[in-house]
Amino acid sequence: MAANNHVKITALLPLPVDVDFDLIRFEKNLLNIGFFSSHDPRTKNQNRSSRRMEQTVNQDGKRIRVSVEFQSSEVLGLPSTADRDKFLAFMKIVNEERAREGFIGNKIRFRGSRLLKELGISRSGRNYDDIYEWGRRLAQTTITSEKVIYLPSRKRYSDRTVHVFRSFQRVGESNNDGSDRVDLFEIELEDWLLENLNHGYVVPEDFNAYKLLSRPTAKGIFGNLHLWFHASQGKSVEKDYVELCNYLNVTPYQHLSKIKSTMGASLDELTKIKYLSSWQVQPMATKRGYKIVMLPGEVLLRVIQHSQKKQITDKAPTSYGLNQIQQKAFDVLVDHGVLPQKARMLVMQYDPELILDQVEVCLSQLFDPTNGRQKIANPPGFIVYQIENGLPVPTTFITERKRKEFEAQKKQKQQADEIEWTLRTKYGEWKDELLNAEVAARYPSEQLPNVLEGIIKNRIRKDPKFKASTWTRSALEQAALALLRKELLEELALPEFEDWKAERPQAELFH
Repeated sequence: MAANNHVKITALLPLPVDVDFDLIRFEKNLLNIGFFSSHDPRTKNQNRSSRRMEQTVNQDGKRIRVSVEFQSSEVLGLPSTADRDKFLAFMKIVNEERAREGFIGNKIRFRGSRLLKELGISRSGRNYDDIYEWGRRLAQTTITSEKVIYLPSRKRYSDRTVHVFRSFQRVGESNNDGSDRVDLFEIELEDWLLENLNHGYVVPEDFNAYKLLSRPTAKGIFGNLHLWFHASQGKSVEKDYVELCNYLNVTPYQHLSKIKSTMGASLDELTKIKYLSSWQVQPMATKRGYKIVMLPGEVLLRVIQHSQKKQITDKAPTSYGLNQIQQKAFDVLVDHGVLPQKARMLVMQYDPELILDQVEVCLSQLFDPTNGRQKIANPPGFIVYQIENGLPVPTTFITERKRKEFEAQKKQKQQADEIEWTLRTKYGEWKDELLNAEVAARYPSEQLPNVLEGIIKNRIRKDPKFKASTWTRSALEQAALALLRKELLEELALPEFEDWKAERPQAELFH
């Protein structure tokens, strides 16, 4: 299909949704790094066991050059489009478990017949064997990169070699009357993939539209169209032709006619299912070579619009009618990968304050403190298990709630101590005022020195320590005055502090 000469801008406007979508949640990293390439695994002159790809990406607002390397065995080869087909069908099964349980758990079992049914292919022995090879391939293939695999729950990039499947095995098979074959497979996802799927680091892809495609390159481009046109808000998207070929792991060509007859055929297929409305191959302005200019089709725009609405409606109703503490527990559960519907059920059925404590305990156990590696393969499932089984919070574990209670108690005690100190100061000032008035009334200023002198002489005569002291005259007079005030205080029989405080109104105490 020839492209239009003039590329117009298509705004991402509301469109009527009259298509039956089957949205599959595809993990973003696998899409971004081109894990499933569009090469033909039957090509003999192509390296089957390793592949290295470099691309320019945006990270933290900067365009940087990154590389990723894939390694597999020579026998199994690297993942291709056929493996992507099966992976999408497998993710549909996984998504059903997520909708049913509220999270994705490990390990995942499924019948081979179910996977073949989703793919629309026959239940022949060869197709069952293909499933076995597919699982082994994804378990053996390694991804080595620096700052390419993103972990949203930790807000950082992984710098280690990872797999997609931790393990894959065929756990049972039977033959009924020699004609009906039943194979059961079991997959354990790698921690990073399970974590990202549960945290919603995904791109919704319409499986119904995908199954209409036949060309590997069209299938390789398909998933990226959701990302590209969502980011461009429906405006035209341009891609360097050679870089796109490297991403897809297909051979780039120099001549325009060859480009149109190869990649152009795949773009035509995407146009046929209305994921593109038009496309062009144009010369690059800044360097030699060509670029692919694409405009979105109406079905793709509907899918993007529908997936955005679905994300909103999935979250909005589930938190309606919750009180403040239930809402807090709900938000924490959803933030840690529990499906909103499941989170709502948990906060309605169990104590939300205990849920918050249990989540904290779970989070404290996720990683090994010695090496920082994740110990729990399925954090959302671990959290839900703790809640549904009522596992107690260790008495020695200081949760945020306990910490706040301690801080509130400490602050309350501080305030009480300050009030006590203030009142005792006022009590002392009140007694001093009464004593001063009593001293002044009994002993006028002209008589007081003689009274003090008499006290000093009497103490020298009766108290050897007082007599032996080397105090100055002023110190002796101060001591005599203190003794005089002590006697008067005993005579006055003033109320004790607690009685004094009880007799006075609050307003007077803090005046």
